[in-house]
Amino acid sequence: MWHHLIWILVLWLLSGITTANQVPQRASEVALIGTNRTLVCNITSVELTVWMFNNKDQLSQGLTIFTPSQYALDVRNDDTQMALTVITADEDDEGLYSCQDQGNPVMEFILTIEIPPTLKFEFSNSIHSTNGTVDVTFTEETAVQCIARGSKPLVSLRWEVDGRGAVGEVATNNSRDDERITVSTLRYIPNVGDKTLACITGGQQVVLSKKVEAKINVMYAPKCSLLISNETTNEFRLFCRCEANPPPNNYGIYVNDSLQSTEKEVFISSQSPAVVFCNASNIIGADTTDPVELGEFHVGQPISGGIIALIVCVLILLILMIALVIVFLQRRKVKKHQDSHGRTLATCEASKIPLPVGGEQGKIEDMSNPSSVPLIDQSSQKAEPSEQMNKEVTEGKGDPSKESPQKAEPSEQNKENTDDTSDPSKVPEIDKEEWKAKHGDGDDDEDV
Repeated sequence: MWHHLIWILVLWLLSGITTANQVPQRASEVALIGTNRTLVCNITSVELTVWMFNNKDQLSQGLTIFTPSQYALDVRNDDTQMALTVITADEDDEGLYSCQDQGNPVMEFILTIEIPPTLKFEFSNSIHSTNGTVDVTFTEETAVQCIARGSKPLVSLRWEVDGRGAVGEVATNNSRDDERITVSTLRYIPNVGDKTLACITGGQQVVLSKKVEAKINVMYAPKCSLLISNETTNEFRLFCRCEANPPPNNYGIYVNDSLQSTEKEVFISSQSPAVVFCNASNIIGADTTDPVELGEFHVGQPISGGIIALIVCVLILLILMIALVIVFLQRRKVKKHQDSHGRTLATCEASKIPLPVGGEQGKIEDMSNPSSVPLIDQSSQKAEPSEQMNKEVTEGKGDPSKESPQKAEPSEQNKENTDDTSDPSKVPEIDKEEWKAKHGDGDDDEDV
């Protein structure tokens, strides 16, 4: 009998070890509602593989699928893997999927379906919103709610102002899972310059973060300053400059406690002292500047930037004009010098006058200065050829015997005409008196 008990105990231990070795692998899968999701199982026999849903509904046997409209099967990697695809997953497909090979559970998949939320802002009745723009007031606390509905699982919410984390008190109220509503309330004080306010979801795996955004219009009361400048010698310009949103709809400029103008600019006489200030208002509030005492020739704040820019532009134009005039005069002077020098060269060439030189370096003198050019004796220049001829005669160059043989000899008739001067009848009429003075009377010659 003891032998039977020991044998039963051994069989029980062996069955426990076998069961422990058959514990399937488990994995978590997440699918976005309306999309397909594939689950892959490692197998040894295609024909003996079974897929189960929640351990009670058999989905397939081998390659046979029982509900082909919801699932699909395919074999991979040389029949070593079988894939089950859940088609267009919805919330009813969420649960446990198990793969059994030859009756033994091999793998289990826990499929979760995610649903994105719808997201929107809700503002209190004191906040006005038009065309997606929210009107908020500077220095006043603003309460804004962000509501996410229908998400699965419930989402988390966070806030941003102009892309930065919002500074303020945030309260989040998560409803029950079956209601699927998350509400976050932000209480913050807007700053001048805030442009956008955003609420962003989080906490889901396959659903991308969603964001709802609103434009912010931060309204604030005017902040004014009075600008004073002397536009002329006998008047002041008073300008009431205010920063506000919305822009001021009422202005007032006061001189000696009397309203001078309802515009933001006015001119007053500077011949007598005065106390001036201005104010402005919009739907948020109003602001008044401190009084300023003006003396008779008081110069308040510097000239406006526009006038300074105009003065600078005028000065630059004057400098450019002066530079252009200087360049023009220099070029004109150089051209005049060149023209004068050219005329001098032409005169010297025509008169055969050697160019005047100055100094040892032989530089041409400034011919544009008449006092620097020596006077030229034209008579002496004309007399030079005669002196040259006399010099040639003296040196023998005038001897006919020494002249070039190429010179033509005078004809006999010409010689006779030249030597025949003893006959007064052959002397031209105009030279008879000269001939008589030289040769005397013809009768005297005959007597001799």
